Amino acid sequence: MIDSHCHLYEIPEEEWVDNGLEAMVCAGADVETSEKAIELAEKHPNVYATAGIHPEGMGKLRDLSALLEMTKKPKVVAVGECGLDTGSEAEIELFKFNINLAKETGLPVVVHCRNMFDRVFEVLNYDKVQMHCFTGNEEEMRECVRRGWYISFGGILTFKKSEYSREVARLVPEDKLLIETDSPYLAPEPVRGTRNTPVNVKYVLDCLTKVRGTRVEQITSENARRLFGL
Repeated sequence: MIDSHCHLYEIPEEEWVDNGLEAMVCAGADVETSEKAIELAEKHPNVYATAGIHPEGMGKLRDLSALLEMTKKPKVVAVGECGLDTGSEAEIELFKFNINLAKETGLPVVVHCRNMFDRVFEVLNYDKVQMHCFTGNEEEMRECVRRGWYISFGGILTFKKSEYSREVARLVPEDKLLIETDSPYLAPEPVRGTRNTPVNVKYVLDCLTKVRGTRVEQITSENARRLFGL
């Protein structure tokens, strides 16, 4: 299994090291956490890093050129996570910076989208995309897929109230399907309310298998390898 999105620097190492996963993609959210993600990736063979600035990282901006240098590191496999929470002009400019960095380096971009799909569709003209922790509707999913983007599901998919998200997940083309934990956040059922760790991606996988009526471990791992070049 591959956890395609987690924040390992926020979890004690003993809780995720030697967990049997093929790979974990550790997502940076600002310059500081991107540096931490890279350090962990360079230390552990099955950890890979992303470098970027999340909307909540706007207040921590340092020299943005540092991100360009980070993306040249061998174990950095994507730009992000980045995206939109409010759609403010400042957020959009920061999002565009991340997108341009992805285009310049040829890396995928990891997108955080909180009910801002229309603006994301307007701003993001790029085909190497992971829509992280997807909670959009069927129409939004189909537009993402039309653009060649990957749809990544996490613990929210397992929540009792997420019937509609499970229906959307059933309809995603298998070659665009990813799984993640977003750990230490959003622990899935049956461990909801605890600190999430990458090994809990198995519960997301089990949920998707039940929803789709077929095993998806191999295809989600193949998709992660393809998108991130693992």
